[in-house]
Amino acid sequence: FDSAIIRPGRFDMQLFVGTPNLESRVIQLRNQLAAVPIQQSVKEETEQVFRSFLSSVWDEDAMFFNYLEGLQFASACADVVATGNPLTEERMAAIVKAQAVVMTVRGQVREEYRASMGLYRL
Repeated sequence: FDSAIIRPGRFDMQLFVGTPNLESRVIQLRNQLAAVPIQQSVKEETEQVFRSFLSSVWDEDAMFFNYLEGLQFASACADVVATGNPLTEERMAAIVKAQAVVMTVRGQVREEYRASMGLYRL
């Protein structure tokens, strides 16, 4: 990141656009599951497991998924369910581990991201 790009005088205002929140992530999964021919009760149980897992890893990984990364995660989770397997925390952890290699926000950038979350103007 080159701080000269945003030095004083370059822009009148900075607008921070965050990543989708937890509920938005669950909606991404719900949309992916809509095309999967399974019982509604399985879809609801899958959503609960998905929400619980994301809540448990929110600060470490999930909050740093951009929109497309979150969509890819939801799609991979839906693929697990589509094969007839239950969605478990272990399977989701493996998906996150595989995705972490190519995540947009990783390393030191995460700390800068956290710090920038408090910097916005209405």
